[in-house]
Amino acid sequence: MQQIELPWVAPATVPLVPTVGGMAERFDVALDSQVDVALSGQAPVFAGVSGGKDSQALAYRLQAHLDANGHIGPRALIHSDLGRIEWRDSITVCERLAQRLGWELIVVRRAAGDMMDRWLSRWDANVERYAALSCVRLIMPWSSAAQRFCTS
Repeated sequence: MQQIELPWVAPATVPLVPTVGGMAERFDVALDSQVDVALSGQAPVFAGVSGGKDSQALAYRLQAHLDANGHIGPRALIHSDLGRIEWRDSITVCERLAQRLGWELIVVRRAAGDMMDRWLSRWDANVERYAALSCVRLIMPWSSAAQRFCTS
């Protein structure tokens, strides 16, 4: 992989370091002494994946880190299926990723319906509160940066 330097962007401060697989890594893993102790005891490792590029990159980097440190404990990917608003291929991508890594894939779904159902039920409850004058301002029912239902 070739790195492109743009004059208006500061150059990467972490040099490319070849790994066992011959691929270049340039992102260090943040370490924590308590996590290191747990991993040395072969604690299970779970990583959330959406099927997007960033979660795939994280999973590959995490695998490389665990392998390099001798971790042989259980590992699994967790995908939260959002239902109707989900990218059509997200589960397929997550399944392929889990297969490539040799990790279990755990798919979780909301028992009371998908993300759209959650938004609709929040809106219905919101309208009831407003009609009963128990709130004077309508609260938006959909997810936002402050209300991330997919991670709750």
